[in-house]
Amino acid sequence: MDPEIELKKINKVIREYEAILKTSIDADQRGRAAKELKELKSYRDKIVAMNIISEPNEEDTPEYDELLEFPFLKMLLDKNKEKVFTDSEANSMYRYMVFFEKEFLPFLSETKLKLDFKYSLERDGFYHRFQDLLRRMQDFIGESRRIEEGTFRADVEEEMKKRNFKMKRILSIEMDRFFKSIVQFSADLIDDIEEDSLKCLNGNDTIIFDPIEGKRYLEDSRVCDALENLLVFSDEIIKYLNVPDIVIKE
Repeated sequence: MDPEIELKKINKVIREYEAILKTSIDADQRGRAAKELKELKSYRDKIVAMNIISEPNEEDTPEYDELLEFPFLKMLLDKNKEKVFTDSEANSMYRYMVFFEKEFLPFLSETKLKLDFKYSLERDGFYHRFQDLLRRMQDFIGESRRIEEGTFRADVEEEMKKRNFKMKRILSIEMDRFFKSIVQFSADLIDDIEEDSLKCLNGNDTIIFDPIEGKRYLEDSRVCDALENLLVFSDEIIKYLNVPDIVIKE
């Protein structure tokens, strides 16, 4: 096989295993993926060392190459290609929030995640904060759609676009703050489960959803694995938003 063609195939498989490693809730599957990744990367290094490989052409770049660092987002966009916004960044922010509301928020309930008093209070606070985020998102969606209708005078439309941009910026800042809190919360509980389980009281329990709730992403995973997925998911959002450490007033 032509070494360049073989290298492209290996890189494609490597990307697939990297996505599995970042998004899988199955510890055994992640272990197998890590082992395969190590072997594939070693084999790739040998191919590159033994052959003169030209730089890939622009058309060889994978369709979602820009999303390789954001496997959850890639998964969400692959599953639902409908765009709520013409702005791709705003659309991605929306997809992240919808997935969190559907898949992770039910997991944070007291029936699925049993916590001590302090962490129960912190967990309850996430519900109120997320509802505020949803209100901001709905306001942003409404404003964006009015602009897209294009029924305003040019001067009014320009002012609305400026306001809409500010709304998105504030929403991204609040999302960043929220998911940073989720990362810290998840990390604390993961550490606790590995030590003495005084904060999380059911770390090794299996998560079961009622039939009426439907099939869920975290179905049949252990609580500790779900927390790890929540941490990875939240950390990905923070990296995607890339909000600088500055305070911006509304």
